[in-house]
Amino acid sequence: MTDPSVTTRLERLSPDSIARSGWPQLFAAQPEARFYQHPDWLLAASRHLLDAPVECACVYHDDTLVLLLPWQARLQRHRFHTPMHDHLTLGDALVSPSLQPAEQYAALQHALKLAGDTQWDWQLCNIPQRSDLVHCVADDPTWHQREARQSAWFDLRGDQAPGSGKLRRNLKRLRVKLQEQGQLRAQWLTRNDELQEAMSHFLTLEASGWKGEQGQATAIANDPSLKQFYEQLLNPQFSGLQPLIALLWLDEQCIAAQYAMQSGTCLSLLKIAYDESFSDFSPGSLLLQDTAEHAMTQNLATLSLVTSPLWAKRWHPLTEPVWHLTHYADNTGGHALRTLDRLRQTARARLRPAA
Repeated sequence: MTDPSVTTRLERLSPDSIARSGWPQLFAAQPEARFYQHPDWLLAASRHLLDAPVECACVYHDDTLVLLLPWQARLQRHRFHTPMHDHLTLGDALVSPSLQPAEQYAALQHALKLAGDTQWDWQLCNIPQRSDLVHCVADDPTWHQREARQSAWFDLRGDQAPGSGKLRRNLKRLRVKLQEQGQLRAQWLTRNDELQEAMSHFLTLEASGWKGEQGQATAIANDPSLKQFYEQLLNPQFSGLQPLIALLWLDEQCIAAQYAMQSGTCLSLLKIAYDESFSDFSPGSLLLQDTAEHAMTQNLATLSLVTSPLWAKRWHPLTEPVWHLTHYADNTGGHALRTLDRLRQTARARLRPAA
């Protein structure tokens, strides 16, 4: 029986429903809020990237929002998953820091019940290890956990910026050689009027390399939906999310750029681009070094790379797993999906050694 102090509500994602739900207040209460928990992140994704509406399952204790779980429904509302897209590499719910573990689990169950009684499965996609959701379901055998990827980040609370002594010496050597060609300077732009011009530099650089070549047209500038998604994020409607674009200049030529989001004391680098004609000087790494040092002067605690790209290994970042969490309903549809997923996993496991 539902606790009389607990109420639940299902909201279609919109600016009005966000303000009405208490989402901004719950985001502000997070001790380590991340950009992918912010309402503007999902507003932009819903408008430009996602092919099904986003709904928000809201759980309240005495009229105070304590858990918000975004989802999309498919196949006549038989299947539910948190928002999925190639550019949504991390996702999460929002959980009140005042809840104890047992209360977090109970709140999650209340949220899931809003899906109704005909669901087949639930998928919580791209959930980082730090998430309360991971710990909520860790001891529940009805949830299947599959590691999807790793997420890399740097702890900036020490006295020294990221990178080994050898890496720093190499970057110093490259920086000196590059400075022989002109004046090298970095910018970190956050004002709206600055961001619009900086975005054009970022898009030009990102499309100038292999991403923009014929047959490899994955550059943001070549996809109107992606371009509009990242442009909308430069103008958040709700507080708590600060867009930032970093640029590295050689005289009047922009040779590297970063598209980033700051939430709390974490700066997340969503996209990095550089002029490949300067690749011998590692301009992307030079700007990463500059940004880490700049972030430390701003008293930021974390510099996140969001994903864990191969090039980052030489920086020796900290990493954490990112999970897909799946709950199968105890009905015919749920049992069929569980069997199908097990067959797929077995096939992948057999193919992996062969590759």
